[in-house]
Amino acid sequence: MRKTLLGIFLLASAFAWSQNPATIFSIPNKNITLPCGVTCTQVTATVPHIKETNDYIVTPMPYLPFAYTTPTGNEVTDIYIDDRWSNVITPGFPFCFYNQTYNGLLMGSNANITFNTALANSGSGYAISATTGAIPNTAYAIASIFGPYHDINPNLTTSPTRKIEWRIEGTAPARRFIASYNQIPYFSSSCDAFFATHQIVLYESTGVIEVYIQDKPFCTSWNTGLSILGIQDETRTRAVAVPGYNATQWGSTGMNEAYRFTPNGGVPRFKKAELLQNGSVVATADTASGAIGHLDLTFPTVCPVLDSNLYILRVTYGKCNNPAEDVWYDDTVYVRKTTPQVAVSSTVATCTAGGSISANVTGGVGTIRYSLNGGVYQTGNSFTNLAPGNYTISVQDSLNCTFTYGVNIPLNNNLFVNAMPDTSVCFGGSFTARVTSNASSFDWSPGIGLSSTTAMQPTVTVNGTTTYVVTASQGPCLARDTFNVTMLPPPQVNAGPDLTIISGDVIQLQATAIAGSTYSWSPSTALSATNILNPFANPDVTTTYTLSVTTPDGCIGSDAMTITVLECIEPMEAFTPNGDGINDLWLITQNNCLRTARVQVYNRYGNLVFESQDYRNNWNGTYNGKPVPDGTYYFVISYQLINNKTIYKKGNVTILR
Repeated sequence: MRKTLLGIFLLASAFAWSQNPATIFSIPNKNITLPCGVTCTQVTATVPHIKETNDYIVTPMPYLPFAYTTPTGNEVTDIYIDDRWSNVITPGFPFCFYNQTYNGLLMGSNANITFNTALANSGSGYAISATTGAIPNTAYAIASIFGPYHDINPNLTTSPTRKIEWRIEGTAPARRFIASYNQIPYFSSSCDAFFATHQIVLYESTGVIEVYIQDKPFCTSWNTGLSILGIQDETRTRAVAVPGYNATQWGSTGMNEAYRFTPNGGVPRFKKAELLQNGSVVATADTASGAIGHLDLTFPTVCPVLDSNLYILRVTYGKCNNPAEDVWYDDTVYVRKTTPQVAVSSTVATCTAGGSISANVTGGVGTIRYSLNGGVYQTGNSFTNLAPGNYTISVQDSLNCTFTYGVNIPLNNNLFVNAMPDTSVCFGGSFTARVTSNASSFDWSPGIGLSSTTAMQPTVTVNGTTTYVVTASQGPCLARDTFNVTMLPPPQVNAGPDLTIISGDVIQLQATAIAGSTYSWSPSTALSATNILNPFANPDVTTTYTLSVTTPDGCIGSDAMTITVLECIEPMEAFTPNGDGINDLWLITQNNCLRTARVQVYNRYGNLVFESQDYRNNWNGTYNGKPVPDGTYYFVISYQLINNKTIYKKGNVTILR
């Protein structure tokens, strides 16, 4: 675990820090997935079993080194000298080592560290004896870390990337001091073709020491190729070395090994291990000693509530230089409930076809079944011919674990309807309503004057101003449009009063109508013109004339009038004055169209038998009070008509009794 969080609790007050300690925890499963139906799980971890620093154990660890060189690292140029201790380096935090607390240290040019700062800028030694050189050993500096100690020569510049540096990383009280040796040549002309790259890491508050080795070949041509990887105390009577690496020949290029020296004295510094969620403790670990230098933690019953749960595993220790102060380290564990990964997709519904829903599932146990809107489960993962709208699709596996997802089927409404432009039509006129649309059915409102309310293009008969709405439909789609029909009123037409004339008269018609219109009289018989408003008429018989008026808008109105023709001069050709009340009088007119009539009647001999200056259809066939003989008589009539005309008429009349 290269990255964790750290906090510290002081007895008097509380503080919190964050850091990145190296590989503090080993968690076999940081991402736990619960099978469907399982509600709780066990979380396990292995952490360093840190104790007092009067003794140590060394254990191998994963090779996860920090950067060997950095742009801001402190380059230790004062040990670019063979076999030399550096000037005093102050890490900035106290370091616990073999029950001592140190505030300064020296780095050696042969990859060793001593807390004996009195040796600053002096010779650091180099010789290792195969028989007497193993640690603990008074031949080496007190309170030393051999990381690894072998005869290398930083004075040589045969490597372009040669660098020795130190730096501090992290935040108090969990900082780390990193001492790195990068591409340092070996000593002696017979071995200087070899290069060493390794680093020593010291941890604040815990006393943990780590050594990372990338390249460390051994060269037997000098110092017999011996090296030491270990630590020894201030008395030089106690030491811990990596087995097989204590004044022996070992190592290689690309070695890539790492080791941890963990305090393993009498009293454990471990205090507690907790599992936290959202800042609250949800479980406390059961502990058991594991492998040497390790403590096994078990949280036996962790029951997550959410589908995805982040837990903080926090381990608290007492500080190595003040056990009353707490220092804690954090790492993370994720517990997820088994939720099949479902990708739900839908196709768009159209006006003529339904949409569809498909669910593609990864995960789950056994056969996966699908239900739409709570319906019967099916093994097929698709639902087709669906109307647009919101749906719920449920996914169920063989353990009856059910997961529900919402999905929407949108509508691609490409339906259109376009009604004709607004129009003006004369009263009583008709036309076809022009509509363009891709719909299959229509509904018109209102239905007034329409030949059909469901036809795409009905016939409209206009009897008033109306706004028509046409609603087009196709499956779930609707579209509407409107158009207005403005009724133009018919023209006001008056063909004039009925007239009475005497046969042969000429009279002008007295019609009235809106100016600017066109006129048409029918029939055309005995009219002076048919296309003017007031033509002259002289019909021989009684005639009814109709005037049709067409306005500039094309609206037509009509009216009629009648000319009655009186036949005034109609003398009877015979009459029977026998006193039976039938045809007893001689009639010379059938109508009251005379002012006066002067009548003279003669027999065949030319003798005047009847005369009247103002005849009133009253001669009964007598002369001087006596009936005239039956026979044919001859008349001369002078008519004075009511129209001031004078007409002469001659003829004969027969008397029969």
